[in-house]
Amino acid sequence: MFCPQCQQEYRGGYTECFHCHIPLPGGGVELYNFDELRRAVAYLEKLSKAVGTVNSRPPGWRNTLIQVGKRWMARLLLWHTRPLREFSITVSRALEEIVEALDHLTRNMGALDHLTANMLSLEGRLIQSETRSAARAESMGQRLELLHEQIQLLTGLQNTANPEVPAGSLETEWDKKVLQSSWFDMGTGMGYDRTAYVIGLFGTGRSYLTELMLYNIGERGKYVRDTIRLHPGPTPMIYSGHATMKYVSRAQHLPPVMGRILEAVRLGFADLIFLYRHPLDSLLTNWVWWRTYIRDHIMVKGISEVYKNTDGLCADLEQNFAEFKAFAEGDQNFFLSLQGPRFLSFTEFVEETELHHRSARLTLRLEDFMTDPFREFSKIVEVILGDREWGRVSLAPPRSKPYGYLAVREKVPRFRSFIDRLDSETKRRIQEIGYNCV
Repeated sequence: MFCPQCQQEYRGGYTECFHCHIPLPGGGVELYNFDELRRAVAYLEKLSKAVGTVNSRPPGWRNTLIQVGKRWMARLLLWHTRPLREFSITVSRALEEIVEALDHLTRNMGALDHLTANMLSLEGRLIQSETRSAARAESMGQRLELLHEQIQLLTGLQNTANPEVPAGSLETEWDKKVLQSSWFDMGTGMGYDRTAYVIGLFGTGRSYLTELMLYNIGERGKYVRDTIRLHPGPTPMIYSGHATMKYVSRAQHLPPVMGRILEAVRLGFADLIFLYRHPLDSLLTNWVWWRTYIRDHIMVKGISEVYKNTDGLCADLEQNFAEFKAFAEGDQNFFLSLQGPRFLSFTEFVEETELHHRSARLTLRLEDFMTDPFREFSKIVEVILGDREWGRVSLAPPRSKPYGYLAVREKVPRFRSFIDRLDSETKRRIQEIGYNCV
């Protein structure tokens, strides 16, 4: 048989065409009609009820005497008609069960046939989708091959023009041509520099590091952006942002974005730098930041903008410890007045920190910047600039105090109890990234 619209051949029993997906004439299985059998069963039940009954007669004294005689005869023959009636009732019930079973079986067979037809239709659509995907993959492969050839050609042109000019220089005619090349994202012409991603979870001092890069890495500082963008190849861009690897979290890029960054790192055209601090310091900072934002609609840069000293923080924490505990446990009610997902719980935050710590090419602790910012920033310069010169100016340390949670731990007994009751896995992860809980 052939589809009336696309003229594609199909076998009988299908309800929909694989190609144009229109209903097919005569598609499906025609179910048997059990109405006649049901009427026969109903009539059998009627006959069964009539066994042993006396038929009616017209009124009159003769017919009355006859009816009395019939009733006496029926009563005398009750020993014979009772088993016959019971037999008839049993047969009637058995036939009703048979009809119901056959009807149920037919419905199931019809549903199974419909499901089979839908599966075959889905299989046809899947084949079409695979065909289109194969065509797209082939086209993409051709484009990548062409791109590879163009890169090799550009590399040859560079070596021919001036083999001693380092990649990224803007001093030759070849570099001017590169400025107009679509191969370089955003037309920056910074040569073969890899895209750099500086990632820090919310509340780890990432904005401090972003400011250092803006003003202390020379020309490359023009390409620092306080956001995250993804590119299919190397660029001179330096992106700074928050992102998670496993959990969905408010105010942080989703795990698929981080997955794309890790893929770029694996392919060799991007670098990943991860900044972190003691998770308990981040916990206190994030609690103060979010409660201030929810309550007063103000975004603060740190705890020092809310409290004049540690005593003020400790007093507020002691008074609102139930709220702090809800935040640390990732309670959705803490963010009830805001739309969207909640922020990470403390255990999730620690797990995310460990995952980032394992994946980054360079890991940096904010506390080390408080001790020697020049030494730590030099590590970033080595990744981003290599051997090229940079500002080498005097760098200010972060304003945050290292390990501020210790003072709070001593003054707020419930906070100390919260730390002591952390599960063993969370404590292990904190030690894995180089900290203690005491």
